[in-house]
Amino acid sequence: MFNGDTGLILKDETGQLRACFLIDKVLCWVDLIRLPAHETAFAITIHKSQGSEFEHVCVVLPQEDRAILNRELLYTAITRAKKHISLFCNEAIVCKTVMTQHERETGLAGLF
Repeated sequence: MFNGDTGLILKDETGQLRACFLIDKVLCWVDLIRLPAHETAFAITIHKSQGSEFEHVCVVLPQEDRAILNRELLYTAITRAKKHISLFCNEAIVCKTVMTQHERETGLAGLF
């Protein structure tokens, strides 16, 4: 198991709980006792999902405007989905999010 890997805890064919990972379209089963340190998650943040892909992604945006909401964040969320995306939000929030562009702030310009 490597950083960023995601899997499920399922019962195998004998009824034992084991970790299941999809690696190169093959199900790989791992005994729970052999799992390295890991985090359990029922959902993950958009930031944590960067670099990952999923068949179906559900994105839940807050019902009120937040400073962190911008089109780049929404783009990151949408592009995690290989096939399907479900977007749960109100129309006003998604419109405002799409219209808000993240302004990058770095200290690099002052160095040159």
